[in-house]
Amino acid sequence: MSILSQREQDAKSRAVGVTQILEVAITEALNSGDKTLATVTGQACLIKSMVIHSVTAAHADMTTCAVTGGAAKVIEFIAVADATEANLDAIDKQVAWTGAVRLPATKTIIMSLVGVGANAADMIVTIEYEACVAGGYLV
Repeated sequence: MSILSQREQDAKSRAVGVTQILEVAITEALNSGDKTLATVTGQACLIKSMVIHSVTAAHADMTTCAVTGGAAKVIEFIAVADATEANLDAIDKQVAWTGAVRLPATKTIIMSLVGVGANAADMIVTIEYEACVAGGYLV
């Protein structure tokens, strides 16, 4: 059995049509504004789904944590009305989006943390995607 080098593993996982997952921990202040969750790198990627998962129940300062993407945040992944404290106010509560959005290299996915106080968030965002062209990935 051969052991693949890191470069070979990266190339294999970044092949066209191979599902990739990026998880991002959100621990910033709930009123801190825009946070870049991911940047499309190398080549275009197809974003297939996204989940905001509440790790704790303490999000009382949060108004919303909507997720958008693309140039000037024109793509709405998880809407302001869905990414609310009421929908994420208990351990393991989640809001999600499923669809298909193509983002070219250098485009970003942004979470907008809007709230009435600076208590810290405690959430995980999971993004499912695949490369449209070999070499595409999110960082």
